Amino acid sequence: MTSPHVIAIDQGTYSTRAIIYNQLGESVFKAQQPVNLFYSENNNVEQNGIQILDSCKAVLHEAHAYVQQHKLKNLTAALTTQRSTVIAWDSTTGEALSPALSWLDTRAQNELHALRLNSKEVKARTGLPISAHYGASKLRWLLEQHQKVKHARQKNNLLFGPLAAFLIFNLLEDRPACVDNANAHRTLLWNLQTRNWDDYLLAAFSIDSSLLPKVVPNSYDYGKLSNVGYLLTLVNGDQNSAVYGYGALKSHTTIINIGTGGFVLANSNNKPLLDSRLLASITYSSDVEQEYALEGTINGAGAALTWAEEAWGICNIGEIPWHDVDDVPIFINSVGGLGSPWWKSDLSPEFVGVHKSHLDYSKQQCKAALMESIVFLIATNVEEMNKHGIQSDQLIASGGLSADSYLCQRIADLCGVPVTVSGYKEATSRGAAWLAMDRPKWEMPETTHYEPNKDAAISARYQKFKMEIQRRVQ
Repeated sequence: MTSPHVIAIDQGTYSTRAIIYNQLGESVFKAQQPVNLFYSENNNVEQNGIQILDSCKAVLHEAHAYVQQHKLKNLTAALTTQRSTVIAWDSTTGEALSPALSWLDTRAQNELHALRLNSKEVKARTGLPISAHYGASKLRWLLEQHQKVKHARQKNNLLFGPLAAFLIFNLLEDRPACVDNANAHRTLLWNLQTRNWDDYLLAAFSIDSSLLPKVVPNSYDYGKLSNVGYLLTLVNGDQNSAVYGYGALKSHTTIINIGTGGFVLANSNNKPLLDSRLLASITYSSDVEQEYALEGTINGAGAALTWAEEAWGICNIGEIPWHDVDDVPIFINSVGGLGSPWWKSDLSPEFVGVHKSHLDYSKQQCKAALMESIVFLIATNVEEMNKHGIQSDQLIASGGLSADSYLCQRIADLCGVPVTVSGYKEATSRGAAWLAMDRPKWEMPETTHYEPNKDAAISARYQKFKMEIQRRVQ
């Protein structure tokens, strides 16, 4: 028997939300708490693990108050988190021993290159490219460089791993040391075939499996949440959950989630597709089944807007109109590293043209160039999926930037495929709730459709964009 309501805790890069969904997929309550992201030199991007944990407790407390006020019964809970973010904690007290090293953090890039791992071997085992964005090199860095972590290991009270595991440990009554498949996957230490920690990769990164949480399916009896007593039955990565934000992922449909990062996901027919320049991702698992997707990654989506405000000194760039801009320059959007299909982490963001910078263009031109670069990166990943026989007759866009109608129209125009956008933007938490409710039949709320139009100018800029990137990554 499924629960009549699910509390979905969505822990994201910039905020934590708790949303209560009913059996029709309608949101009946929402609480939100901001969390901070700290950038510093040497590609360090950190968050405060205690602040993140406290934000989860705060929104859960607000949701519980609503439940009591409205006398809701038999609730369960789901948790979805940012992937590739890792943290170390005390196995006795649950105290955070380190900052949370963000998915945007690439501090261990040089150390990772020095390991000289076999990229084909790593891809065959994990479905992932070798990248400092994933958790393994950051966990190794903590073991070698962080004094509290080194001390805890000596005292035999160290646990570390995905942020999801830290939250599970500290939010549940029994403090289980476990993590779901999807979040374990993004450590680059988890084997896509065995669905467990990989001995070869653990040895390569000099990480002892005893320091890591136990890996369990996404659907699992994790235990009861402290102080409120709701059973946590589903844990997943944020983009993995977003795949299911509007129900089952159908064939010939591609999901585009455009938030802090951008992600392009398509059903790979319940098997991992390993022979591509994209990611083979596990989107859901239970004791009896697994579902997989082919996934493209764009690091500089909403994060690029945040970056531009500081790097270009353009305040509130998100509010600047860009739909009637002439002479749009071409911007190489490698903010946070150039993701799929190139996987180039050391390429600096720049405008195309000799000695060109943001000072050579208006604010509107800068905004248009940045937004078009997001469109170009999405289109490149859709093209890459087409090469592997994954054709789409519909793109479903979600995430905060999907509210930009001009962005969605440009995606439709360039990809030559209709784009459908729901007015309800919380695809991540809704997908987690849908899975926790055992996949009820839900309708997609409040849709807007964008039909593709021919646009020779943007197509020409797109071809030049790809040519310029190819020249830089060779």
